[in-house]
Amino acid sequence: MDYKVCGIDDPYNRDVKFEKEYEDWTSAQDKAVQLLEDDVEWVQILINKEGSWGLLQELNLERGIVGKHFNTHILAPYYVRLRNYER
Repeated sequence: MDYKVCGIDDPYNRDVKFEKEYEDWTSAQDKAVQLLEDDVEWVQILINKEGSWGLLQELNLERGIVGKHFNTHILAPYYVRLRNYER
């Protein structure tokens, strides 16, 4: 599967400041965390299934990106453990 990371500075206008595709979800999450730490306000990770892009994650540091149960607004628990990423 392919993943696309989009860095968005304005969540209302969806003004994309960064966009790149990755073959690996872990690499996509690495880039998402880097963008957030570089002060990009919102980051979306999209997944390409059957030729169509769909939202997998939408991350924002103010809202929080680490939690106990995976949902679209936090990093995957395996990723948090893998990178020892705690906020």
